Parts: sequence; C-alpha cells; structure tokens
Amino acid sequence: MLDLLDEQNLEKEIETLGKFYESVRERASGIDNAEGKQRIIVELYDKFFKTAFPRMANRLGIVYTPIEIVDFIIRSADETLRNEFGVGLTTKGVHILDPFTGTGTFIVRLLQSGLIDPKDLERKYRGELHANEIILLAYYIAAVNIEAAFHGSAGDEYTPFDGIVLSDTFQMMETKGTFHETLFPENNKRGARQNQQDIRVIVANPPYSAQQESENDNNKNLKYPRLDGRIRETYAAASHAALKKNLYDSYVRSIRWASDRIGDQGVVCYVTNGSFIDSNSTDGLRACLPREFTSIYVFNLRGNQRTLGELSRQEGGKIFGFGSRAPIAITLLVKNPKRNLDGTVHYYDIGDYLTREQKLHIISDFGSTSAIEWETITPNKQHDWINQRDPAFDRFIPAGASESKGATDSKTLFRSYSQGVLTSRDVGLTNSRVSLSTTAWIE
Repeated sequence: MLDLLDEQNLEKEIETLGKFYESVRERASGIDNAEGKQRIIVELYDKFFKTAFPRMANRLGIVYTPIEIVDFIIRSADETLRNEFGVGLTTKGVHILDPFTGTGTFIVRLLQSGLIDPKDLERKYRGELHANEIILLAYYIAAVNIEAAFHGSAGDEYTPFDGIVLSDTFQMMETKGTFHETLFPENNKRGARQNQQDIRVIVANPPYSAQQESENDNNKNLKYPRLDGRIRETYAAASHAALKKNLYDSYVRSIRWASDRIGDQGVVCYVTNGSFIDSNSTDGLRACLPREFTSIYVFNLRGNQRTLGELSRQEGGKIFGFGSRAPIAITLLVKNPKRNLDGTVHYYDIGDYLTREQKLHIISDFGSTSAIEWETITPNKQHDWINQRDPAFDRFIPAGASESKGATDSKTLFRSYSQGVLTSRDVGLTNSRVSLSTTAWIE
C-alpha cells in the first residue's frame, strides 16, 4: 500500500500535513489548563470537519459548542436537579446522557467541573455517564478525550469509557438502532444497555438541519418514521401553520426525542437554533412544551444573521461564528411530576448590538440559569411567546385562504390560493438563476 501511495507523491502530502501538525503543536504548547485544551480540540476539529467533509457537516448540522456555553449548561442542570428533585449530577442513580457528543466536550467538562464528588467519580464514569456519536472520527476523538479527562481527574490506571456508543441517537428510537451484530457486537451491547437506563439528565448541542438547499445536492436528511410520527401527533397537530416541514428540523426532533426519553421526570438542557421562539412554523412546538414540561427556561442569545441592515447589527454576533447564521438559544426544560403540569415559560433576552465575545462573557458571568432574572411569559391563544400579535388583525379580510382554512366559507380578497411552483431544483430546470418558487398565482 505504501509503495502505491509513494507513486502518488505521498511525500508531498506528508510535507503539507507536517506543517499543519507543527502549527498545532506550536499552538497547543502554551496551554496549561483543562478549559484551554478543550477549546483547542473543539476549534481544530470544527475547522477540519467543515473543510474535509462539508456535505456531511451541512446534512448533520455540525457546529461545536463554545466552552462557556458547555459549562453554563452543566451547572444549570446540576442546580435545577437540586432545586427540583433534591439531588445533583453526582448523586447515585442519576444517569446523564449527551446524545450528540461530538468531541465529548460536555462529558469532559462535567468530569473536570468539580460537580461530581471525587468519591463518586469512578462510579459515575463506569456506569452513569452516557454519550452517542454517529461520525466515526468524532466517536474516536470523544472516547479518547473522555478517557483522558477521567484519568487526569482520578489519577487511576487508564480505563476505557464504556458509556459511549457509535450510533444515530434518533435511530435508537426506531425498531433498529444498532450496527451489524457480527461487526459491532460490543457496541450494540452498549447501545442496548443505554436504552435500558433510566436517563434523568440530557445535555447537548443537537444538530441543526431542516433540509438540503437544493434537490441537486442529493444530500437529504434521514427520515425516522416513529420519531416523525410523534412530531405529527404533537407539534404538527397543535400547529396552525400552513407549512410544517420545519418541525422536522433535527433540533426540533431532538426536543421531541428528549421529552420522550426522560419519561415523566428529568431535566433537558440544550443549546439550539432559537428560531422556535417566534417562528410561525413552530407554534405547535411552543403549544406543546408547556403541556409536557412543568418549567421552561429560554435564554435567547440572538445572532440571527439571516437578516439585513440595522436589524442584523441589532441581533449581534453569531455564537457559533461561521458555523451557523441562525439565532441561538439555551433552553432548559424540567419535568417534575410533583408540580402542576401547566408549565411556566421563563424568558431572558441577552440584548442588542452585542458581539460574540460580549455574549460569551455574559454567559460566563451568569454561570447558570439561577443567576438570571427571568421574565415570566403568558402565551396568547396563538401560542406566541414574544412579539405577540395584535388581535385586531383577526377582524381584517384575509388576502387568501386555502380550503383547509375555510376558503369557501369566508370572505377573501382572492379566490385562488397557492405557493406557486415549488420544484426545489429551479436552477436545473430553467438553466438559469431565476427561481420560480416565489411565483404567485391569483385571479
């Protein structure tokens, strides 16, 4: 194999990689603390993946989480457990899962945080910490990262981390969620063991990806019949939106999955796309969250760069840098069967015109959700949380209405109602850059 590679100028490739490795060694040489080490692992891996596998990064919505947010989420989960249930992350029997672990940063920072008592550390590591990852390279990095963190904290003999599973977390909810039994027997045993655990805490940065930008990309998201069926039964059924495809975005799926996974009690804390806060297409999600959780905390980090001009500047810096142009939010969800099921929505807006660095500094200063002065929100009947609509508009004559919305029974300005031509491959069909998807059809 090496002889064949030599014929393809392998030495030239090694020379290029040698420069890269040298730059990494130089950058890492001055780091003497755990937070700095995790930061460089995340940043290097993030840049590598987006360069080496851009299509996969786009389909899986891969963005890696700033350490300030990871620490904030972990501390918030611990404090919420203590306030709601009288236990902490260190308590025996509290199983913790990162279902989209990436490079393992959430589990690593938990091991390094001091939130787990030293006497509980080995028990937690061996049986109560769980992580899933679908990308093989990330899986290996996460496993080594977590093992090194435990070894550094406990000082014991190097011990493999048996809590990590190479798996598609969403697929584990379907009828089959494991790999070939002959090729991956130990991995499948880990997955089966995880499925049997009573998970009480879920912390993660779920993937963000609603759909491919063009049908020509041939890069569609996977479908999950059972999980998507649960979305249809809940979020879609409660929605009044005409277009519901955004309810099958990966981050919305992750909320639906987590709600079902923790059962009737537990804590979920995610950093996700924040569009669900005020998007028309996610009204069904906003309707269902107070029905399923006793407390909802939403920390709006803003950063929506799909806007223009002054509004874009007002939204401030992007938390994930070039990783996402969407608004971002940290959401903490609590299920406590001892409290009233009609959940209370708590909201905090980080503010206008803040840079990314200023936002991360604010998050770090807060430390956890307990330091925030929350605004209690009372949703209206349309399930608006913020920017609640003026009810006077309900008395206006609509421009148009579909049959499903009573077009034949109500007065409208136009009799015909359509989105126009939606091909998802307009450029290929028209051999031009002119899109047909915004064509309006009216009489």
